[in-house]
Amino acid sequence: MSYEVMVGNKATAVGCKLARVRVAAVFPITPQTTITEYLSEIHASGELPGFEFVNAEGELSSQVIVQAATAVGARSFTCTSGPGLLYMHHPMQETASKRLPLVMAVVHRGVKSMQPDHSDLMSQQWQGWLHIYVENAQEILDTTVMAYKIAEDKRIRLPVAIGYDGYVLSYTAEPVEIPAQEEVDKFLPPYKPMPSILPDQVDPKTFGAGWGEGDPMKPWQMHHEAALNGETVIKEVFAEWGEKFGRTYGNGMIEPYRVEGADCVITAMGTIAGTATAAIDKLWADGKKIGLVKIRSFLPFPRKDFQEIAKSVGAIGVFDRSCQPGMWGPVYHQMRSTLYDEDKKVPIIGFIGGLSGKEVRVGDMYKIGEKTLKVAKGGKPEAPIQWV
Repeated sequence: MSYEVMVGNKATAVGCKLARVRVAAVFPITPQTTITEYLSEIHASGELPGFEFVNAEGELSSQVIVQAATAVGARSFTCTSGPGLLYMHHPMQETASKRLPLVMAVVHRGVKSMQPDHSDLMSQQWQGWLHIYVENAQEILDTTVMAYKIAEDKRIRLPVAIGYDGYVLSYTAEPVEIPAQEEVDKFLPPYKPMPSILPDQVDPKTFGAGWGEGDPMKPWQMHHEAALNGETVIKEVFAEWGEKFGRTYGNGMIEPYRVEGADCVITAMGTIAGTATAAIDKLWADGKKIGLVKIRSFLPFPRKDFQEIAKSVGAIGVFDRSCQPGMWGPVYHQMRSTLYDEDKKVPIIGFIGGLSGKEVRVGDMYKIGEKTLKVAKGGKPEAPIQWV
């Protein structure tokens, strides 16, 4: 174990090195660019034996390259931001449909601005990937390693996208603990490509063609069930990481903060969770019992966790850092769907903020907490969805 002050993008590259990634194919785009540089330095130095680095001609190509590399047995990685992710849209669907367990870092960059929000990764909800959102550089490094163990689990065999805010994390340095390589090797065994959960892949010359036992809907059902298995596997992997390395992130799906005894809770994802944590402390100091639930896994969504939390609180305030015009925030919709059939009808208030990099301050999250508490105590929300 060692310590180093590093930016978030370097934490990603170090995580790839610890995971013994064999192939990385990337195309630089701000604010992801320096991941590309750090990976190329690892390749040039020879410090990761057998590592192949491909500087692709575009984001679509980089996704296709790692797709093929994973299919033939190489643990693979790619990364992108904003418009680059949109350019990857088509092959991302194929990566997931072929059940290829690669990992991709998405360094958030808005689609209406170069500044960060969650609209890039949220636009890919239907692609069949697992989505994990992280808050700081230490979490980036740890989650990069864990993501491979999650993705490669035989109950899942799906790609994982790790989202973190551009600039705020990608280019900001902070102390990071680097676990020893030999300990990571014990935690993450070498990648074992399928003998196959897909019938046609018994023949190594054929990938993804006509599987599903003749039923064209069967692949969708299998894919859906595998994604739902993510809840169990994520919790198992994060618990094992905590036991081995002493760092925990809630149960892997969510990370509650001061929820016990709270009258209501608010939610946040990514760096906004850190801002919200400071607001929660101020609220409690002022006698206002409000908890925070940091959402780490958006897909699969932590339905069981929120169904349990809803039993003991009077309202839930949901913060979205993206917006589906005409449909509001995706986290808000997931929350309403999660709690719709519950016997106890907990009011859910949506808040949208931080779009296109607009700053969200402790005072903003404090007000969100106050507004949620007002509803928990029987008041009416100013509006079902409120702009921050």
